[in-house]
Order: sequence, then structure tokens, then C-alpha cells
Amino acid sequence: PFEVLDRAGCVAAEPGLAASADKVTGGLRLPGDETGDCFKFTNRLADMASGLGVTFRHGVTVQRLEVDRGRVVAVQTDAGRLTADAFVLAMGSFSPRIAAPLGMRLPVYPVKGYSITVPIVDESRAPVSTVMDETHKIAITRLGDRIRVGGMAELSGFDNSLHPRRQATLRHSVEDLFGGAGDQAQATFWCGLRPMTPDGTPIVGASTLPNLWLNTGHGTLGWTMAAGSGRALADMISGRVADIDMADLGYARYQRRRATPTGAPRPVAAE
Repeated sequence: PFEVLDRAGCVAAEPGLAASADKVTGGLRLPGDETGDCFKFTNRLADMASGLGVTFRHGVTVQRLEVDRGRVVAVQTDAGRLTADAFVLAMGSFSPRIAAPLGMRLPVYPVKGYSITVPIVDESRAPVSTVMDETHKIAITRLGDRIRVGGMAELSGFDNSLHPRRQATLRHSVEDLFGGAGDQAQATFWCGLRPMTPDGTPIVGASTLPNLWLNTGHGTLGWTMAAGSGRALADMISGRVADIDMADLGYARYQRRRATPTGAPRPVAAE
């Protein structure tokens, strides 16, 4: 469901826009959309999983997957060797580094995004929920007593440098629409790497090895699709039929077949 709003409608939905209403032509409101705090969500989920017997190994570096007779038999880490019946590769932008020695070229690339988090000092000027600034392609989100401002897509490899110009753009966007709502002097600046695929769709499903599964490449929608991806993948690993058709979400869509000199087809990873 959606609503097309004029200027007055935008201010009615987000009263904090009143002071900048002259800059707003209109808006598209999605009444069924929601905003949440993924930090709170994931920590609570971890607590629940621990209660069900899941063990988390924090601060452990995965070095490689050990393969024997066409199957993954263990994960080599800096804290020792871990064995299992099935393995899930879910390392975001770093997934290709683990998959490459196994002959898989996962087309997952790091696309850098930035955010600032600003404490609210004037509730009347702050956003109620989430507003997308389509001019700058930036999302302005209310997180309790803070404003989260995030966006941009920078192709800079695995560089995690924080560039002041990016912060200035984020600051301008929120001040332009919700001026005076937050204390910019207390803003925290952050960047992260989104695992993007060429077609924008995640890679969820089987790999080229029978007991290695893939769950990566979710781009800007990692948390949005996390629970659904986990549910579908759990079904596939357990031999159940997933609730949605997963055929076009797997690694196979990036493979093409060509004839070898002997005439036998072989898979070739797409660039």
C-alpha cells in the first residue's frame, strides 16, 4: 500500500519538516513500512539462539575451508579446526575470498556506504520514522533519541577510510530537512561495506559442493532480507521445500556452460 502526499501531507506525516516545507514538493508514503534497530534485534536474536544451544565464537578468524573427496569437512580458523555436517558461507563482501580456493568466483563486491548518528536535541524538529531524501539518495531514520543518516555508494574496494566530504553531505541532508533537530557536534561517523551483486539480488542456496551453502550478496538490504534468507536456506539444507521459489537466487545463475574440446559441457563462472 502507498499514499501520494502533497506538501501538506508530508508535513502532517512528518511534522519536523514544517520548517523546510518550501523545499518539499510531495512524497510517497508507505504506511506498511517499518523502521527498527538492527543492533538491538541481532543482540536479542543472539541471546535467543544461545538459549537454544547455538554457540557463537567471537573474535575468531576464518582462514579457509578444508575439502576432502568433493565435500567440505572442516573450517580452519586461528583458534583451531571446526567440523560439521553442513556449512554456510555468509561473510558478506568477504565471501569470495573463502570461495575462490574452492573454484567458485562469487560476484560479490564491496560497495561502501556511510552514516552519521546524531543525538536529538529538539524533538519537534526530528523525524518520526524514516524519510528518504531522493535528491541525495540518503535515508534519515529515527532511532529512539538519535537520528541515523545513511547512504551513498562508493566503489573503493575494501577501504574503510572515513572521508570528511561524505560526512558533510550526510550532515547537509539532515540539516536541510530537519534543521536543528540534532547536535551535529556530537555526531558519530561510520562506514561499512555492502556486499553487492551485479544484478542486485542475493546469492542464497547451493554451491558447487554438496554440503556448502551460500547466503551472501544482499547489498543494501541485508537486515531486510536476513530472516527470510535464513528461513529459506534452513529449509533447503533440511531437505524441505522453501516457501518461495529459490531457483533464480542461487550461484548457478552466474554460471554458463560451454563445450570443451571433447564436447563435454563444463561450467564457467561469469565475470
